[in-house]
Amino acid sequence: MKAYSFYLFLFMLAGLFKTGAVSAADVRDPFWPIGYAPTPPEKPELEHHEKREPVKPPAPAIKPVTEDDWTQARKTLSINGVTRSTRPDTKETRTLVMINRQLYSTGDSITLVYADIRFQWRLASIDGNAIKLEPLRAERLSQITNDLTQQRQKNN
Repeated sequence: MKAYSFYLFLFMLAGLFKTGAVSAADVRDPFWPIGYAPTPPEKPELEHHEKREPVKPPAPAIKPVTEDDWTQARKTLSINGVTRSTRPDTKETRTLVMINRQLYSTGDSITLVYADIRFQWRLASIDGNAIKLEPLRAERLSQITNDLTQQRQKNN
């Protein structure tokens, strides 16, 4: 039995020397089915083609916010009440107004989304039950999402 093992060893050793070094491409994966040969890797094209950026459709024109939009949005602000409080020790008076169930004092900004437009006002003054609002800015929400989309595309 020892002689058989010895001859088998010599036969295998001779086979290795006869074929030479085995390249990595010649080694077969033992988990492949019998008779399977993988497709050779594709060679990169030698031709040089100009890479063109895809043509992006122009952004839709955004309508400006009109005075009518401001007026309609202002009508949706519901003034629920005004309260004044005085601290007994310092005699400091604080006036608050409740607009759409939120409390605001002079100088605060009020934000409202109406008809896909974000409106911002500054509470200028509270005089009795009358309040004065200064319009700060209005921007369409679709414009904001378009700007964010463009920023993401530039960053990528």
